[in-house]
Amino acid sequence: MKRFLFFLLISLPLLSLTDARSYVYVNPNAVTEIAPYTEALSHSDLDKYRYFDKRNTLHFENGLDVELLSANELTAAGIPFNRDHVRTEVPAFDTKPIFKLTSSGILVEIQTRSKIK
Repeated sequence: MKRFLFFLLISLPLLSLTDARSYVYVNPNAVTEIAPYTEALSHSDLDKYRYFDKRNTLHFENGLDVELLSANELTAAGIPFNRDHVRTEVPAFDTKPIFKLTSSGILVEIQTRSKIK
């Protein structure tokens, strides 16, 4: 019985392993190969685009959309994140950026400008 409990305690965390990414792809079929995006997203500071109570969607120029989990969802799932970078509200001047993956595998935020009318 002790061996069973010991095995259960050790294997329980392994059984509950899920994908620890803090985002989900909304439409992964928009790109031919998703692996470079996964690699770039795992090395990017996505917390500065994340909200505490709601999800935020990042749009790429090729049509790929990535939905960031909220900080509350990450906390519930036990996924670490930088709480100091998380947005508490929508910025007053939100430029609705579009993202691009460069040939070197780096995510670039493209700022869009609109004329003041």
